Amino acid sequence: MDKILTVSSYGICLFSLDILKDFLIKEKVRSKRILKNFQDNHNRYLNALTEGVWTPFVPINSIKYVIKLGNYKESFDDEWEEKFVYHGFNIEVKDSLWIGSIGLFYDFDINKFLGNDDVSYQTLDGITLYSGFKYEVPTGKYLVSIKGYARRKKLDYPNANFGYLFTLDKVNDFEGFNDPREDGKYNFNVANMHV
Repeated sequence: MDKILTVSSYGICLFSLDILKDFLIKEKVRSKRILKNFQDNHNRYLNALTEGVWTPFVPINSIKYVIKLGNYKESFDDEWEEKFVYHGFNIEVKDSLWIGSIGLFYDFDINKFLGNDDVSYQTLDGITLYSGFKYEVPTGKYLVSIKGYARRKKLDYPNANFGYLFTLDKVNDFEGFNDPREDGKYNFNVANMHV
């Protein structure tokens, strides 16, 4: 069954909970407003990218996306068209990797993640939406590749018509970093790409 991520902000991010916690302790960040902290402290943001603490993919539309991890032998079939591929983003993993909406970083609550395989919430209509998924990934440093997909034939709401495939390639060390916020170099907004 597909994992459907509802992005309620303007992006998706990858992170490993223990790596993020250790980085915030080292940087003496006590605020739960992690996204604002990274936005206000550019050097801290760049250090987080360099060390593989997190990888944000922005901006993207706030809608539902099918999320797949190539390391789990997941892929998109021929009902989907690949729209882009980018390589070489740093991520360090300790035991597990989270793929979630950047909205989780507005007011970060570690208790939402502990002992859970996903982070979800209920709409007023009682529908469960998911803002994060956990994947068991061996501890190590990885380079992330991201591919964006669009359905060849759009399905009616509430189906997800766009998706992302992430693939992790293990490395011994990071050699530099790519900043996914470089608008001139990257466009992750698959929902705005014409099929």
